[in-house]
Amino acid sequence: MKADKHGIIAKPYYLMLKTVAFNSWLERIGGRFRRGWLAFFDIGAAMGIGLLAFVIYSFVNNAVGLFRHSSSAGPTLLIIPLPGLTIGWDIFPYILLAIAVLLIPHEMAHGIASVLDKVPIKSSGVFMAVFLPGGFVEIDEENLAKRKARTKLRVFAAGSFTNVATWALVLVLLVALYQPAPAGVLVTGFTNGSPAQMNGMLQWSIITQVNNNATPDAQHLGLYLSTLSPGSTVTVHLSNPSQTLTFTTGKSETNSSRAILGVITANYVPLRYQFLPVYSSYQLLTAFSWMQLILLGVALVNMLPLFPFDGDRYFDTVLGVLGLKSTKNVRIVASVISLGLLSSNIILSYILFGTIFPR
Repeated sequence: MKADKHGIIAKPYYLMLKTVAFNSWLERIGGRFRRGWLAFFDIGAAMGIGLLAFVIYSFVNNAVGLFRHSSSAGPTLLIIPLPGLTIGWDIFPYILLAIAVLLIPHEMAHGIASVLDKVPIKSSGVFMAVFLPGGFVEIDEENLAKRKARTKLRVFAAGSFTNVATWALVLVLLVALYQPAPAGVLVTGFTNGSPAQMNGMLQWSIITQVNNNATPDAQHLGLYLSTLSPGSTVTVHLSNPSQTLTFTTGKSETNSSRAILGVITANYVPLRYQFLPVYSSYQLLTAFSWMQLILLGVALVNMLPLFPFDGDRYFDTVLGVLGLKSTKNVRIVASVISLGLLSSNIILSYILFGTIFPR
């Protein structure tokens, strides 16, 4: 079909659209508030060193903790977003939204940082790789290679720094909109044959007490239920709507001695100002949570001095500033070490925690 003439590139696993239509748009954005943009990306260029050092320290510290079975070390979450296989379909929309919030500002930042110093943009566009959408800005690399170190550092650090700035903005919104602690257990769904559902409990109810024992979060609910046996009579106090139910606990399919209510739960964190219904508040909080996880995680990993991440080119530029003429061997060593750190975290996490997939 000769679709490549129109900038459409089709491969077995992805479909890409390349265009120059957005180039002038990025140039206009960069032209407005030029001094502000320059200050923003200068801060990002300077903070790049801190991000690079922090991500290496974090991976080393976590790998050592995992190796020693330290309680302070957590699992490394490797998200392979294949809906219905590695993640639930209910989670997939939140991940897509988080990826959009990650990629759009990231690629725009690279483009704006380039046009500030008149580095040409060849093209920009969107793609779909298997299930995942994405975007890109293609910079004239030959032109960029001839520019001063300051320009290169701005461009290479722009994406990750913008992701960190977006993460900070999401954090501010979380603090501004939500209470600092949960105030109950939100019922997001039911298991098959759920005793709670069969006795009139509604989805999006909030469990506040069981047998007059407060349940401020899902952990407290689980701890109290662990003291009961299947077939125990429980009185459950709810809000949204306000009601009290009395029924008999069921039996866990995986542990016959464990009592269950048959509910799928999440911590209920109330809004500071109730302008949304409970289910919308939960959905917004879930979206913010995924944005927090993906924005900061990808921003840091992207600053590893590992080819082909932005951190590798940033590290190469820093080496040039320090007076090193031939950076190839140092970059290879840095990439091998970074790959080893990333791999060791994932492998040790798998050995200790198993496959951690959000379902």
